[in-house]
Amino acid sequence: MELPKRLQQIIEGIVDQALAGRLSRVHTAGAKAIEQLASVNLVNLEPPDEGSADLSLWEQMAPAVRDTVKQVNVFCDVIDEEFPEHTTRSGVFSAETSDDRAEAESALVFRAVAMHLKNDVAKVGSLLRRPELVASPWALLGELQRMREEFRKRVGDAAYLSAAASGVVRREEVVPGALKEVQRALVYRTSVADLRRSVQARLEYGKNDGLKTAQALLTDFELFTSMPGWRHVRAEPKRQMLITKRELKKLIARGTLPTSELQPLIDPVMTGLNELAAELTLLMLPSHDRMVWAELTMKLEQVLLHMQLDTGGASLPLSSAAASAEKLRGRDEKFDSFLRLLRKEPVDELPPQRVAAVFEIFRDQLRALDVG
Repeated sequence: MELPKRLQQIIEGIVDQALAGRLSRVHTAGAKAIEQLASVNLVNLEPPDEGSADLSLWEQMAPAVRDTVKQVNVFCDVIDEEFPEHTTRSGVFSAETSDDRAEAESALVFRAVAMHLKNDVAKVGSLLRRPELVASPWALLGELQRMREEFRKRVGDAAYLSAAASGVVRREEVVPGALKEVQRALVYRTSVADLRRSVQARLEYGKNDGLKTAQALLTDFELFTSMPGWRHVRAEPKRQMLITKRELKKLIARGTLPTSELQPLIDPVMTGLNELAAELTLLMLPSHDRMVWAELTMKLEQVLLHMQLDTGGASLPLSSAAASAEKLRGRDEKFDSFLRLLRKEPVDELPPQRVAAVFEIFRDQLRALDVG
């Protein structure tokens, strides 16, 4: 199992080779746990409709639950072996990075994470004793998803905090699989922004033909749920999408359809998708968005210098900034509106006066964008 390059560099920088080996074994076990916790395909467990989560459904989910518990236990066993309680040689903390600090902080982090994981694993067997899960297969599936996400996050916390004891790092640099998670979150946020824009336009401009609008909305939803990223969406938004598509098909089958019936049907599913996009922005994408914001700020500084020096080349960094700004699409609706305006003209071919005007708007939009 190959570790992230930055994490490898940190381990290689440990002078004490015995400690480096122990850290490497724990991080490798963590990387395997994260990969295998993410790789089990839960899509085939998604129920086709509502109904009680009977024992047959639990039997279908049992392999995924078993694999989840197994991977977490293997990771905890490696921690117990490499960093057993009360055996760490140093409890000294320092502002300076050192092997002693790396060992002390890593041991504390690993032991704490292992304790939380063991406690969480012990609760797995109680799933079928919770009435709200027994009453709904979607709720049971959602809890399994939540549990696996929480386990991956715990293991990722161990990698991040352990690495941070030896140097300045970003989470996505050292946590196995974190970059993939960020990319999936970006794809989802962008896809939801595109879907939201399409749905709003169809409801606004299709008021005179409810049947045609419903057919177009169903096509949009079918396309959205066929994308690879849909596999990683949580159970509740998937359940709501299933209900919405089923109801749209019923309305279309009637042959006549007032557009007024569509809005209350569409609102719940879009609310769920938007809430998940906002949550991903808050929890998974802050570092990414801040980096893009800093990149855009730098490029706009270059535009300004070109304009001040009258080089005639200001449109090139402005075009580069416009391309980079697409990475923030879906974060803010006002900023998305500005991006749509940018796409309407070839930025790299703008005359000087137009470059200056676009620059001012771009700078104002960037200043108004809250990236924390």
